[in-house]
Amino acid sequence: MPTQWTLTLTPPPPTPVDPRHLHALACHLLETPTTDHTATTKPFTVALNGRRLIMSLLDDSRPLEHLALPTGSALRLGSRTFHCSPDGHRTEPYARLAACPPAVKAHVEFCTPTYVKRSGHQVPLSDPELLLAGLARRWATLSPLSLPAAAVTEVLGSVHLARHDTRTRIFGQGPAQRVGFVGSATFGLSERPSLSARRVFAALWSFASFAGAGAQTTHGFGHVSIRLQHSDTAADPGGGVREENTRPLRPSLTTDRTRNGAG
Repeated sequence: MPTQWTLTLTPPPPTPVDPRHLHALACHLLETPTTDHTATTKPFTVALNGRRLIMSLLDDSRPLEHLALPTGSALRLGSRTFHCSPDGHRTEPYARLAACPPAVKAHVEFCTPTYVKRSGHQVPLSDPELLLAGLARRWATLSPLSLPAAAVTEVLGSVHLARHDTRTRIFGQGPAQRVGFVGSATFGLSERPSLSARRVFAALWSFASFAGAGAQTTHGFGHVSIRLQHSDTAADPGGGVREENTRPLRPSLTTDRTRNGAG
């Protein structure tokens, strides 16, 4: 089942942190001798938000309740050593994610730089179809439960960006450097989506709170916080708002601000 740990690092890590160092740390803590390190879809994510290190394990076949932290709880990021203290631990079975109440909107906070790929090119934009298509592929690879194919197709064909307040940010150094975006965005479905589509929409965004969104979530990119606007099972898509208990601290945002809203 998806499991997430949050650790507080002391002293605070310097900025910027090399994404390759985050990836190496996650591999050290979360991979086993049987893990396929070359797999296209890896069963973990990692992110650094300020001094908070967030790691998720997504492989349902290998439940892990506790991280095997080294003696003295000291972790290395590159050439630097940090002391860590546990700051949170949560799990959510895939069956529970798949059974999320149907939703018609998702309010997403992109807490670390995020980008997607289109035809092999890096795109620092909150493209809803590409973000959800990536989540659907990771779910299909890692979850023992399949999502209805017709509903996934409906979601990808009807999801839209309702509003956003995002800014570009450079993350990484040298060949590992990428341009992503941070900030907030609201995604919705077109009018009168099917009940199955609303359920898949809710399941995928709930999954994103563990799996991240966009490319290179195993290197610190795409850590998100999700707030869903749920609908009941009737035809009327109206509903209340439920706040996910995964909201990280909002990072400072810099450069190239883009703001757009639609009622």
